[in-house]
Formats: sequence, structure tokens, C-alpha cells
Amino acid sequence: KLCTDNAVMGAIAWERFRAGQFEDLDLNFEAGVVRLFLNLCCYAKDYQDPTESKIDWITNVENYFNNELISVISDFVQVSSRGSISTGKIFMKRKKGLMKLYYDDPNPNIVLVKDYKLTHFDRDLKEKTIISVYSSPLTFFLEKKIDLQRNVKVVSQDESPNSVTLTLKKKGDEKDGAITLVFSKKPFQLKGWIILENNNYGRQTQIILKNTKLNAAFSDKEFDTFSLIDKKEN
Repeated sequence: KLCTDNAVMGAIAWERFRAGQFEDLDLNFEAGVVRLFLNLCCYAKDYQDPTESKIDWITNVENYFNNELISVISDFVQVSSRGSISTGKIFMKRKKGLMKLYYDDPNPNIVLVKDYKLTHFDRDLKEKTIISVYSSPLTFFLEKKIDLQRNVKVVSQDESPNSVTLTLKKKGDEKDGAITLVFSKKPFQLKGWIILENNNYGRQTQIILKNTKLNAAFSDKEFDTFSLIDKKEN
């Protein structure tokens, strides 16, 4: 239903975003970024250019993750299926299998991926929940070598003049849902993703990256298992 908006709005929003004209997207910056992201995804599904030579985006994505993307520090906007919006900061060292999402108040959550485990920590309740990272679509980002022909199934591949989207599922385990990756074309860069839960409710969680720093150096101590929080509890 989100794609019922005029697809052209995606292209207009993208050009304004690149030009820094955030006020033209929406009066509220976060809502404007969300609107932009959704329009990009919808526009990618609708766009076809018969004059453009076909590009092997699967190979481009593999090369990007395996050879270009070492680390990420970025602000993010998260949008739930119900429309609630949270913000925060994400840290990732891809080949080391490390990722952390630290949410801004009033959202009390921290999500840490380390040692093949996904830990969810609630700062208010001071409770931890730990599951295997392999039960989450986030495991895609943290494989030492990403091979889209081997470990995952490419469910769909779409593009617009300025963006590319790939939807992926783990082979042989459909119950884990799917993840849609969103890239800009020039430069080719990860802009966000949508996690699609495999349930009867069709829940989606969208992550939009902004103010992204690629391959910036930072310490692995950023991924210590909530050591500072644990100290506060004692």
C-alpha cells in the first residue's frame, strides 16, 4: 500500500535529499527521511529503463560487502509497522561479526551482536534476552564472506535511476523471514534495510542510515558486553 504514492516522488525526494534540501521533504526531518526511504523503495519496484545496459547488481553487492565495507558508524532512524519512530546510533565491524544498535531515549533498548549471539538489553528493566544471531536476518551482514549464490536466496531485485533494492532469504529456512537491502547507485552505498518478519501480521522494521561514516577506525571496546551499564547496576 505504501507504493500507491506517485513513484516520481521518490526521484524528487532523492534529488532534494542529495542537495541538502531537507525542509522540502517534510517539516519534520525524521519523517522526511522516512518518506524519502519509502519512496525510494517503491520507485525502485516501479522503474524500468530499457535503454540502460543490465548491471549485475548481485556481484556489485557481494564486492561491496566483501571488499569495500569494513566498518560503519551511523545515525539511524527505525520505523515499525505501526509507524512508531526511534533514533539511535549503529556501530558495525562486518568481518569481525560485530554490530551494536544503541537507541536514543526514550527507547531503552540496546542490541548487540557478538560471538554469534544477539543480545537485546532493556536499560529500564535491566533485562537481557540472548538468541543465536543465525535466527535473525542480521546475520547476513556479519558473514565473513558474503556469497549471494550460496547461502541466501535472492527473492527480488529492483532498481530506480538512483537506487537498488535486493530482498534476501536464508536458503532452506523460510521461517526466519527476509531482509531487503537498499543502496544508492552513485556512489554505491548501503542506505538502509527492511526486516520482514515471517508471521501472519506482516510486520516490518525499517532502518534508515544517515550521517554515515564508512570504514572509520574505532575500538572493539565499543562492543564490550554492556560493561558500563553492568557497572552502574552494581
